[in-house]
Amino acid sequence: MSSPITLPVVTIQHTLQTVIDDVRSGLVTSEDIWISCYKLGSTSVHGKAKVSLAKTDGLRVNFEAADGVEFNSLGGGSYTAACPVLNIPPTRLIFPRQSMSDPDRADPRHPQQITAIDVSPDGTQIATGYNDGTILLSPVTSLSQPSASTNSAKLSCQPHLTTVTSLRFFPSSRVLLSAGADFTLHILPAEAAAGQDANTERPAFKPVRTLKAHTRSITSTAMVSRGRNILSSAKDGTIRLWDVSGGQQIRAMWSTRYVPVNDMSIGEKVEFQASATADPDGESESTPKPITLDAREVDTAGNVVFCALQDGEFEAFDLATKNSVFHSSSNTSGKKFPLTAISYSSTSNFLATGSSKGIVTVYDTRNLSSPLTSFTRNGSSIESLAFVVPSSLKFSGSSTQDGELGLAIATEDGLPYIAEVRPEGPGVVAELVGGDCEAVRAVRVRSEDAGEVWTAGDDGIVRKY
Repeated sequence: MSSPITLPVVTIQHTLQTVIDDVRSGLVTSEDIWISCYKLGSTSVHGKAKVSLAKTDGLRVNFEAADGVEFNSLGGGSYTAACPVLNIPPTRLIFPRQSMSDPDRADPRHPQQITAIDVSPDGTQIATGYNDGTILLSPVTSLSQPSASTNSAKLSCQPHLTTVTSLRFFPSSRVLLSAGADFTLHILPAEAAAGQDANTERPAFKPVRTLKAHTRSITSTAMVSRGRNILSSAKDGTIRLWDVSGGQQIRAMWSTRYVPVNDMSIGEKVEFQASATADPDGESESTPKPITLDAREVDTAGNVVFCALQDGEFEAFDLATKNSVFHSSSNTSGKKFPLTAISYSSTSNFLATGSSKGIVTVYDTRNLSSPLTSFTRNGSSIESLAFVVPSSLKFSGSSTQDGELGLAIATEDGLPYIAEVRPEGPGVVAELVGGDCEAVRAVRVRSEDAGEVWTAGDDGIVRKY
């Protein structure tokens, strides 16, 4: 595989909105904000933009960019920045529509890291998990309160002994699945948060079922169809299928040589290249034969699950056979780095993987033998990936077309972004601004075309874009 394409980074002072408010209120007559542009292998450019009121209109704010950068307002709190010296075209800068946090856990002096999030399918609730094993369940606040702190009407519990590694709402939006580094999964009721009286003492919500079988930290979970069955992956190298109603494991699948599974993504089994799994020793297994489905399985046969492995490869399991149907090449030259994130879009036949060295690779599942494209920014670990249709991010001059798929990317450097996935080459659709370079550990979208991207990480704040 050829070397990954280097994409640029555009960052801006995350307090821009506060500066604008200060200028409009007359607290200051003008103030400079910083804008920095980077491209690996090139000298970085650090510019600024002067924020001041227009002389002819006391409500309109002017921006005067200098020192090698360009900056423009698109209106409605939306902006673009560019850097001609680094050949960086106008790039959309998106600020959060909402920022939600728990005051006790988002103290800037000692923030508690958010390690997992999920948004309910109906968009009314959000679950956050922390590195001390605590889970908070909160109603999503009104969009008319973009900076609201939802410290009321929250439910909390601490079902895990240590880090919460995954959270998934069931399709009903009223049940929550959690997984942790303590090898356990819990099923929790998630009905009370939306209707809880904000004036009452914060109640606790408790697991109604606990699932145990993994022997190392669980890394990811997934829902099968309506949620009668669930999947979990772990550092023990297994992917386990569970019966929710009975609380029992149905079957375990194993990665090649029990290589730790760092992440997984499930989707419908549409057309994709499936061949006999090649093990790391170069011996090909015979084509797997179908097995009799367990009576407790519901809609498993129509799905495939892709797994990101610690050895830098990925593997696909057909849930109809419970066997590996594809394993990425084991004889690729050059050093491989652990895959830390994976996302599968069955509607677009795309698979994306992210590595600990910041490399994102995109495949067409109809030809997994070679990637469509590969790109990086600065070598910072990819923490989470999610496909999204970025139509709402378009602006005059953008190359993104209606219906094209984008990839939301959470990174350890705290500079999350959305990349466009196009045959002619990747690009940056938008920079997700908001944090002050704290690591972003999770990114979620409710559905590919919902136009909502949620992030959370080490500063203890959830942001909605």
